[in-house]
Amino acid sequence: MDPNKSTRGTIYAWAIGLNILAWGGYLYLTQVMGFDFEMINAH
Repeated sequence: MDPNKSTRGTIYAWAIGLNILAWGGYLYLTQVMGFDFEMINAH
């Protein structure tokens, strides 16, 4: 097995996982908590 492929796959999996976590946290803050990033940027 090529170690480069394995490493690249792991990094890819981490990138996707972090992406989902970031979006999940963003949606949780905006939808559930009523947190609005636009309001912060406006100040």
